[in-house]
Parts: sequence; structure tokens; C-alpha cells
Amino acid sequence: MQFYIPYEDRKIDFEAYLLEVLNFHFRETPYWRRRLSPHVIDEVICNNLDETLHNLSEFEVDQNLLRTGWMNFKPKGLSGVKCSFSSGTTGPQKYCLWSEDYIQKQAEYLHYYFGKIGFRMGNAVIHGPSSVYKDVNERFVQLSGGTPYFVGLRVEGLKPIIENAACKGTEELIRVVNEYFAPEIEKTRRFLENDEEINFIRSAWMMLASFETFFGEKRNIKAVMTSGLGYTPQNHKLLTQKFKHVIPSYGYFAFGDALGIYINGNLDYYPAFPYAIFTVIKEDGEIAKHGEKGNPLFIIARKDLFLVLKENNETAEKTQPTDNYPWNGIRNPQRKTKTSTL
Repeated sequence: MQFYIPYEDRKIDFEAYLLEVLNFHFRETPYWRRRLSPHVIDEVICNNLDETLHNLSEFEVDQNLLRTGWMNFKPKGLSGVKCSFSSGTTGPQKYCLWSEDYIQKQAEYLHYYFGKIGFRMGNAVIHGPSSVYKDVNERFVQLSGGTPYFVGLRVEGLKPIIENAACKGTEELIRVVNEYFAPEIEKTRRFLENDEEINFIRSAWMMLASFETFFGEKRNIKAVMTSGLGYTPQNHKLLTQKFKHVIPSYGYFAFGDALGIYINGNLDYYPAFPYAIFTVIKEDGEIAKHGEKGNPLFIIARKDLFLVLKENNETAEKTQPTDNYPWNGIRNPQRKTKTSTL
């Protein structure tokens, strides 16, 4: 199976790549030494992508292990790594380790696809958790020729606070967010007031939709980026009325960003393949065909990390490859339970 990777301008043999990754983790990673073997690996990989992904789905990792036993997924001898963790908005945080190499690849992935929309980066404000999210986004802005201003957000345990406020209406929601993030909002205002070259901001969609309320004048902001399962095609249309370029992302602590495309009223997301692979698995355990719905299945396949994760609390539709993203994506992912606004 040959794939062209536009953001690296190279072709890969996916079977050979996956075989190398699996054999490496069988040899070097404590958790996978217990679950893999050369015989099993040979049976998993075949010349049909969906069959290979179906076989890999049998190796789903219990995500609770990423809350207490993430070091079991670190390959022996791997050094120079940084810790990535989930936001913690919906439950205890999960952890994994990223190499410097993958941090760079994520930054290059973002840099390449931002270039495709014709946006010229100035300086940027980035909201979000610390961890490798900060490293990737700062490096991406620097690769694009800008200066990043990072504003860390405290989001652990935020979901119930936001949901309770949202039940009382938009005014109450804005008041609570303004109060909760008062220091961060004030810091953002100072950056925007003092640096007229800031033309990009990454933040929660609700903050961007009420930009003037939170941050004052929109000034020179030409592009925004946002993510989260509370972000819908309807929200996207709202933001496109305020900003020239709106870039959606499906963000996940284990692989970073999967950038989105708004097309025919839908939001389609594509990861940095082959380091992250998306598909959809149906209730009967079979891999969905294009256009069918089920639970998103993520395969993180790198030398620094190998994980097979199924999002049982989410649903999505499997989407076709595109010219810019010649691999499968997911469409309109939604959490089955009530979703946070941020």
C-alpha cells in the first residue's frame, strides 16, 4: 500500500512502515512485549488497509492505563521525550510521551496545511494547556515566520462548570468564562493591544464567537483555529462570518491535531498520517465503509508511541481521502453525552 505524504513530500510503503513500528515496540516497549509477537505481527499486517486496521482493533488499549501506567508505553532507551496530557475537562487526565522528532513533525504538518489556505502568518496568540501542545504550536508559528504568545489555560474539571452556566443562558456562560479565565483574558488583551502584527489566534470557539466581549477590538485578526467536540458545522459558519480564515481541528493528546475541512455543511478531519491513522468501527466490530457511522478508532503508530484507542463515547462517519489528505478521515465527531461548550 503506497501513500503519498504531501506535508513531507514523499511516498511511503505503509505495510513496511507499520511492520517496522510494530516490531520495534515488540522489542523495546514493556506493554507491547506482553501483547505482541513476530507471529502475531505477521498475521496483523496484510495488503488491505481495512483488514489491517480491523486486525489492529483487537489490540485496543484500556485508556485507564494512560492515567496510571503510561510509562509502560515508553520504549526502552527512549530519551529526550516530553510529556503530553489530556485536558482533564471530562475526567482524570491521561498521559503519554512524545519525542522531539514527533513534535517537529506535528509543527511541520500544521505549517504545510496552513500554507495551502493562502494565509501569511504574522504573530499569534495561542490558548491552551501547557505540555507538548505549547511546544508544537509555538514551533508551528515560528516555522511560519511569526512570534507566538502562549497563554496557558486551566481546564481541569472545567466541563461541569461550563455546562451549569450554559443551562442558564449565554449571558451567564460569558460571565462565568470571563470570571474563570480573568487573568488569561487580561493577558490576551495586553498582547493584542501592544502588538499590531498579531493576525492569528487559537482559542475555544465560544471565545472567538464573542471575541469583542472577551478581548476587545478584533483589529488585525485574519485567521483563527479552534477545536473541541462542542464545535459543530453551525458554529463554524458563525465564525466564518467574523474571520477570513477559520481552521477547525480535532485535537487529541496522543497525536496532536487533525486538521479539518468544512465541506457541504460537514466538518471532516484528517490526521498527520502515517503517525496517526483514523478509521471508524461499527457496533458489530467491523470497519465502516465510507459514509457509515460508528466509533472513531485511532492508531498512533510512531517509534516513540504505539497505541490503539477506540472512542466509545463518540460517534463519527468515515470519510473519503482527498487530494490534500490522501488517507481516511472522520466526519462530524460527536460525544454521545452532553458536550462542553469549550
